[in-house]
Amino acid sequence: MTAVVTAYDVPEIRARMTEWTRDPGLNGAGNWYLFFVGPRPEDSAGEPAFPPLDDVGATIADTLRAQIPAAELFYVSADLTDLASHAATTLVDYRLHPEDLPAPVGLMVYEHPPVTRTANALHNDVSLVSWGPGRGGLWVQTWGTIPDPLPTAVDVGRKLARLPRDHALSQMRKAAALNLPLPALGNKPSSHDDAVDQAAKHLLATFMSNTERAPIPPSFSPPHGYQWCGLTPMTFTDMKGWPSALTEGTSAATIDAQLALQRTILTTWLLMGQTLVRSERIAAPRAARRRIERYDPALNQGVRLVDLRRARTTPADRHSDAFGQGTREYHHSWIVRGHWRNQYYRSRDDHRPIWIADHLAGPEDKPLIGGERVNVLRR
Repeated sequence: MTAVVTAYDVPEIRARMTEWTRDPGLNGAGNWYLFFVGPRPEDSAGEPAFPPLDDVGATIADTLRAQIPAAELFYVSADLTDLASHAATTLVDYRLHPEDLPAPVGLMVYEHPPVTRTANALHNDVSLVSWGPGRGGLWVQTWGTIPDPLPTAVDVGRKLARLPRDHALSQMRKAAALNLPLPALGNKPSSHDDAVDQAAKHLLATFMSNTERAPIPPSFSPPHGYQWCGLTPMTFTDMKGWPSALTEGTSAATIDAQLALQRTILTTWLLMGQTLVRSERIAAPRAARRRIERYDPALNQGVRLVDLRRARTTPADRHSDAFGQGTREYHHSWIVRGHWRNQYYRSRDDHRPIWIADHLAGPEDKPLIGGERVNVLRR
C-alpha cells in the first residue's frame, strides 16, 4: 500500500525528480524518455509543439531538466482536492490565461488522487502535476504514484534490465514471433500459469521496439516514485476550455478520463486564486533539508500548503446584512448549493469563473426551508 504523502515530503520529492532529470546514465530521464517515448511517437503526429524533425523524447527530457529545479512547490489538501473534483464536473468551457496559474513554473502534489473510478487506470493514479513554459504556451505534465506491490510490467521490465541486452532482445523477438492474440474472454487461458505465461509474452513483445532503440532503464519506472502519465501542450491563445488534441481512435473511456483529469487540474488552479482558499508556507524537516542540500543547496525547500478556509454561512462576495434590504421580503432561509459564477475582471477586460461555496441564504431569523435542523461540517 502506498504511503500518504504530506506537504513536508514535497521538497524532497522535487529533489529526487531533479536528480533523475539530470542523471546522464541508463536510469536517468534522458534514457527513460528515449526508451519509452522515442524520437517520434505516433500520438505526436500533427502536434504543433513538436515539429516533424524534432526528437520528442529528448525535448521532453530537456524541458523537465530546466523546469523541475525551478518549480514553485504546492501541496493540495484532501479537502481542497475533493472540492476541485466536485466543482470540475460543472466547470464550463474556459480559456486559460497565464495569470490563472499559481506560479509560472510549478509542481503540485495532491494529498490523494483527484480523479478516481474512471475506466482508465492511468488517470486514476495521478497525484502530481508539473507545468512550465513550452512551445506555444504552457506544458502540463501529469505523474501517478507507483503502487506497491509493483505492477507486472514494472517487475518484468526490471528483470529484463538485469539481462544482457542481446539476450533480452532475443527473448522479446521470440515472443513477438508467436503473434499471440490479446487476452480476452473468448481466448482466456485454461489455467493461471498459462495466463501468466501469455501475459509475460505480450509484455516481451510490447517492449521489443523500445529495447531496440535504447537500453532498458534499470528501475523501469522512474526511481523518484512517480510514473510519467503524459504531456499536454497548451496554447493560451487558441484554448477553449481545457481539452487538448486527442489522438484519432482514442477510446471514449480514455477521452472521458483525460478530460475529467484536465478539468480538475484547471479547477484547482482557479480555486487557488480565490479567497475561499488559504495558503501556508512550510519547509521540509531538518533531516530532509540536509539530504537536499547535499545534492543541490540551490534548490528551494519551501512549499505552499493550500487548504480551504473555515466554511462561511454567506458567500464571500455578499454580506448577510444585504438580504432583506430590497423590496422583496423573505419568509425563509435556504441552502444555496456550490456553483460557478462568471465574474468580470476589469483589469483584463474578461470574465473568469469563480466558485461560490455552499452557504445559507436569506434572513438569519427565518426558518430554514426543509427543516430547521442543519448538520454543518466545519473544515
